[in-house]
Amino acid sequence: MLQHTPIVQAIAYGVHAPNPHNTQAWKFELTSDTGALLYLDQRRLLPATDPHARQVHIGAGGVIETLAIGMSDHGYTTEIELLPRGAHGLEEIGRKPVARIALRSNAATERDSLADAISRRQTNRKPYAGPFITDQEADQIQSLVSSDGIKVLVLRQPERMRPLLDSFYRAFEIEVKTRRVYDETRVWFRFNERQRRARRDGLGMPQLGFDGLKARLMEWSLFYGSPKLWFSTFAMNATLKNTRRGIESARGLVLLKTRANDQSTWLEAGRAFARIHLGLTQLGLTCHPYSQVLQEYPEMAALQSEFNELVGVRAPEKIQMAVRIGRAERAYVAPRRDPLDCIVGD
Repeated sequence: MLQHTPIVQAIAYGVHAPNPHNTQAWKFELTSDTGALLYLDQRRLLPATDPHARQVHIGAGGVIETLAIGMSDHGYTTEIELLPRGAHGLEEIGRKPVARIALRSNAATERDSLADAISRRQTNRKPYAGPFITDQEADQIQSLVSSDGIKVLVLRQPERMRPLLDSFYRAFEIEVKTRRVYDETRVWFRFNERQRRARRDGLGMPQLGFDGLKARLMEWSLFYGSPKLWFSTFAMNATLKNTRRGIESARGLVLLKTRANDQSTWLEAGRAFARIHLGLTQLGLTCHPYSQVLQEYPEMAALQSEFNELVGVRAPEKIQMAVRIGRAERAYVAPRRDPLDCIVGD
């Protein structure tokens, strides 16, 4: 049966990967019981905040790495060919694959220890507590990625982190106050548990770090109020205040810096981030990406230029991911779509 084939088992691992706005913008065309083509799902893009589809490529890279790690636990090595039909324009998304995946059964396959963390990994937007990241933890994080084209930067000194944290907040403020951009979050927002369980994608108050009665009241008012309430001063101030609390609680930062900034690099950055996220989970740490300052829409250009100066980035170099890390109690677990719903074709 389809459900029991190795490639479907691999997809079941892959869909647990981190991805922007939890849109899960991926789809698979099965080519055999052990092979598939991975495409971006053109129905699940984020054109306002991610106009070049850079972030959804990173998400697809996370899928690739997560499924490969998971299948190592079953004696499979995973062969990956990125962009098997070449790079693609925006109009070709969904029609040209981003990767060809082939599973090879091999008794000598070495199990990836990160497989244990797949079921526990989550993005945690709650405030963090406890000590700052140690030198040993920083070294362990950096050791998770070995690629000439990707550099893992770990910052843990408050004075070095401060200007970057300020940039994260200013970038989030720009997003919230830019109506056409912030409306994209509204579209992907799930306003109650019934919606979250039915759609199994998107964002909600629990995922944003709101708990208890406050979360329920905000969800109720936004769901039953007019769409204008989403852009009200009350709602935006509450969101900005919650964001500030999270940013100020950072106990370290991880930046992924790449030499290039093309589609294959985005996919490799996603693979690297998946490894880092799983590695953080194994270390008892958690993380929360702040992607706003990295996004390529016009209103963010000036601040992004300042940020690049702060971190010493010059084109074609790019910070692909900027992530706060720390320690926190486990947060709400975002649902994922059924792996079979991500498979297209016969």
